[in-house]
Amino acid sequence: MSLVSEFSTADDDQTETNGLNIDLSLLWSQLKGKIWLPFMVAILCAALAFLMAKTFIQDSWKANTIIIRHQKNMSSQADIPYLYLQIDFNTIMQTILVRDHLLRVIEQLELSLTPQDLYDSIDISRGNRSDIINITATWQQPEMAVKVSNTVSAVFLESYSSVQNSAARKVNSYFLKELSTSREALITAQQAEANFRQKHNLVSFNEQMISNYHKIQTLEIKYIESQVSTSEKRAKLKATISKLATIPKEIPLETVVAGAALSRISELRETLQLLKLRYTSQNPKVMAMEQKIASFQTNADDKVLTSQTDTKIYGQNPLYLELELEKIHYEFDLYVSDQALADYRLAINNTKDSLLRLNGLRQDYQRHRDQMIEYRNLVSTLEGRVTDSKLALESNISDFEIIEDALPPKYPERSYRKLIAGAAGALGFTISTLVLLARVVFDPSVKTRNDIDPTRLIGILPDKDTVEDCHYYSAFQGFFCNLEQLISETNQQSKLITLSGTHEHEGKSTIANALTELYLHQGKRVLYIESVEESDGVDEAVLNPFIYGQENQWHPLTIAHGIDHAYFVYDQKIYLNYLDKAGFNITLDTISQNYDVVIWELFPAQRHLQLYSVINNSPAAIILIAKSLFTRKDSLNRVTNYLNEKNIKPIGILLNQVPKDIYHA
Repeated sequence: MSLVSEFSTADDDQTETNGLNIDLSLLWSQLKGKIWLPFMVAILCAALAFLMAKTFIQDSWKANTIIIRHQKNMSSQADIPYLYLQIDFNTIMQTILVRDHLLRVIEQLELSLTPQDLYDSIDISRGNRSDIINITATWQQPEMAVKVSNTVSAVFLESYSSVQNSAARKVNSYFLKELSTSREALITAQQAEANFRQKHNLVSFNEQMISNYHKIQTLEIKYIESQVSTSEKRAKLKATISKLATIPKEIPLETVVAGAALSRISELRETLQLLKLRYTSQNPKVMAMEQKIASFQTNADDKVLTSQTDTKIYGQNPLYLELELEKIHYEFDLYVSDQALADYRLAINNTKDSLLRLNGLRQDYQRHRDQMIEYRNLVSTLEGRVTDSKLALESNISDFEIIEDALPPKYPERSYRKLIAGAAGALGFTISTLVLLARVVFDPSVKTRNDIDPTRLIGILPDKDTVEDCHYYSAFQGFFCNLEQLISETNQQSKLITLSGTHEHEGKSTIANALTELYLHQGKRVLYIESVEESDGVDEAVLNPFIYGQENQWHPLTIAHGIDHAYFVYDQKIYLNYLDKAGFNITLDTISQNYDVVIWELFPAQRHLQLYSVINNSPAAIILIAKSLFTRKDSLNRVTNYLNEKNIKPIGILLNQVPKDIYHA
């Protein structure tokens, strides 16, 4: 083959195949040594499941009590629907295991259980299309299963009547409560009606209203008569006023001499005194005399008393005075008539108001009476309902009977322990097989040449302990030839060959020793540099001081003719010192002067990338060792990609310790 094209430095190196390609022969070679694992897991799971089932699933015993329901052949009345309560059969089955029944069973049997635990241990079923109820108890002891089944049945029969009569009892309680309330309301309504009659002094609404209607009729007649009389008086007053307008108010009474005026006035005053003794001051005669005296007095003041001229004395016209008195009389009668009319109208209005008040009182009284009658009817109805509900409570009797008590069971129930163990074994076998297949199929480790970039692969070595030596050395010889061709195709003048990997214990020392022996057989001088930990206690032939410029000389160990040995100690100091690339190349040339080949067993790249890249800067070949079934593909890819990014080459990948089956596959 042409290694120039085979080991070209491509930018994109791939060591994984695209997609999930499953090689059945490779898969079988990996599984055949582990095929016993699923069977072992299945046996362990089955044994463990059986032991757990044996421990946690105890033997259980079932006892069954049979209850029958008889037909009462009773029909309920239409107006008393709760007289006989026909409960649905499925409903009855649900009432058997109510909490109150379970508590009574626990109390009677003195069980240390909760109602929920007891509920889970009892099964209620109905006979096929029959009025049969099967009460089945499941228990760890057969005797207790019998007791529980019979006790549950007995408790149900004892409480069934109360369950059946629960509706009638509630109805009876409700009607008794409502009857008591209605009786109190009836007494209150009767008392309110009596208080109302007493407060308003009511005897008979009809008689009082008829009396008021007669009174209104009489008052209206009198009112009309008074209106007629008033109209007549108003007409007479109008006629009198008309006459007064045509009659002079004053006329000459007599002619007197002025000198005799004083004596005349004196006479008139004496006459006035006599009139006042007989009449009141409001008498027309007294009033006329006072007016006459006033008139004489006025005339006496206006004339000279010594004059001899006769004087006419004017006074009020007696006719006018009489008409005026008649007018006053008519006005007074008219005023009295108007007052009488007003009194009649007021009396009529008061009587009508009395009628309205009586009508309102009659409505209020009727409301009191209607309420009293309503409560009386309600009390009568409720008394009938109470009687009906009492009859219902006395009529509803239990129609269930135990026809067969529970008997002790002869055999326990199936525990399905073997079935559980078998299922657990099958499940364990299936899961372990799937896990094993998944681990093999999706294993990210390098197994065969198909997992490595073919342009980098320079050798595949089988596991030396599983194949014959001839096969191993034949494969190693092929690897060595490819390595020599890789070195010859590069232009590097370096004598350094580095061996590294991604993890420890990938066979670097074995490969280094084998290469050393081959080069010794060729008559070449070999320097073997081994990287060791500080804890290994190496104190001679250490290259660290010379490489970092701390010493000018170094002294290797001569192991045999043509081979020297040196150590590179991997300690904390290498993290504190920077290794210069140019200085290292000079140091490497100095080290390599007396040797034909320098083989350096390096540490994993990720432990010190700067140091790793400097050492691999210009070697004759870089051998990356991948251990089959151990080295991860992604780790190997990261190292190769890192070297490509740093433009470090040539790189060759060696697949090491391939198991015999995989190697031949």
